[in-house]
Amino acid sequence: MPKYDFKCEECGHEFEKLLSLQKTGEVDCLKCTSKKTKKLLSTPTIILKGGGFYKTDSRKKNSVKKEVKPSNP
Repeated sequence: MPKYDFKCEECGHEFEKLLSLQKTGEVDCLKCTSKKTKKLLSTPTIILKGGGFYKTDSRKKNSVKKEVKPSNP
């Protein structure tokens, strides 16, 4: 389930809430229980772990082509 940031328009309280993708509608403020909340834009949290994130990580060692430098006459 994704985590969303909200801000209450009544008291100004900012909070996070886990919501399913199918959940639509209003979210109650955790501080004053007002239904006047606004979803805030936030940067996604993505953590890349492990190999395979670089161009050289996805290639097999046997298929790597060696560069041939031209000789100067």
